[in-house]
Amino acid sequence: MSNQRYTPEFKDEAVKQVTERGYSIAEVAQRLGVSTHSLYKWVNAAAPDKSDVQERELLEAKREILKLKSQLQRTEEERDIFKKGRAVLCQPARVKYQYINDHQHCFSIQLMCRLFGVARSGFYQWLHKSSSHRSLEDARLLVLIRDSYNASHGIYGSPRICLDLREIGERCSKHRVARIMKTHQIKAIRGYKAPGKIVGRPSLVSSNQLNREFTVEQPDHYWVTDITYIRTWQGWLYLAVVVDLFSRKVVGWSMKPSLAKEIVLDALLMAVWRRRPKQRVLIHSDQGSQYGSDEWLRFCKHHNLEPSMSRRGNCWDNAVAESFFSSLKKERIKKRIYKTREMARADVFDYIEMFYNQTRRHSHLGGVSPEAFERASK
Repeated sequence: MSNQRYTPEFKDEAVKQVTERGYSIAEVAQRLGVSTHSLYKWVNAAAPDKSDVQERELLEAKREILKLKSQLQRTEEERDIFKKGRAVLCQPARVKYQYINDHQHCFSIQLMCRLFGVARSGFYQWLHKSSSHRSLEDARLLVLIRDSYNASHGIYGSPRICLDLREIGERCSKHRVARIMKTHQIKAIRGYKAPGKIVGRPSLVSSNQLNREFTVEQPDHYWVTDITYIRTWQGWLYLAVVVDLFSRKVVGWSMKPSLAKEIVLDALLMAVWRRRPKQRVLIHSDQGSQYGSDEWLRFCKHHNLEPSMSRRGNCWDNAVAESFFSSLKKERIKKRIYKTREMARADVFDYIEMFYNQTRRHSHLGGVSPEAFERASK
């Protein structure tokens, strides 16, 4: 038989009997009635060229390499997006939109939207839409919040700043103020930890007549006094204060480079001159040597003052004075070391007379300053 008699389709099927179904050439040739020589030629003609096979394998390998490189690049991009944008993962959608807009020149918008769990259509809608009324109002409140925060030297948190805003006629909740402050990383600057608990012994000079009754209904009935230390490069500067428990106002103070008894006497003398109490005043202190001196006791007796002393080593018995010193050091001194005693004296004077007594909002007084509280009580 001549090979010209067989169609290409017949040849293909004959070859498949050998290559795909496993029959031998002799069997297929005998069954189909063709010569083995012809079937050999058909099988060899249908077999792929080795060079073509190698070329295809190389092409497939290159495609796989490109695919792996693409996956690696996408994984690295996702890593970088999460690394730089981890702060906005739990934030509202508008915060994520702002981040995507700021970093669209670095990363794919589609990828960032997918990783942050927001819709790309929502991003484009936010991008071409004007700011909402609430966001504009938050931006306006932010300016007022910064003004109040800066006026307090960075010590006011959201409750006191909210009181400032309400005082000027703004209607907003403390939670909204807290949210705006948190979003813009505005927080009160504090420092120092509370001291540990120490159980002390009663005083032998004067008993504890105050007995932690820190809420007083009338001014100039109960005063508390104490001494603290302020560091300077010239040495310690010591501060003694006298605080009226009614308004928490510092009514007397004295600053000296030594702990001699004159520092507490001068502070108490200032309180007597400024307040001129008409009735007997209870003056409470700790068991420092200055408060147990004969001059202190004679001064109290001469000016109609009744001494009272905390238990030894128990700071809670004189908590109001300790609280004032804590506020002073957290809000103004902030672990600073002054260059000179005069610089420390001027700064402490400004805190007591210009800020604390006059404008600082006190939580115990309902969010008003000691001076405003006394004026309102008259």
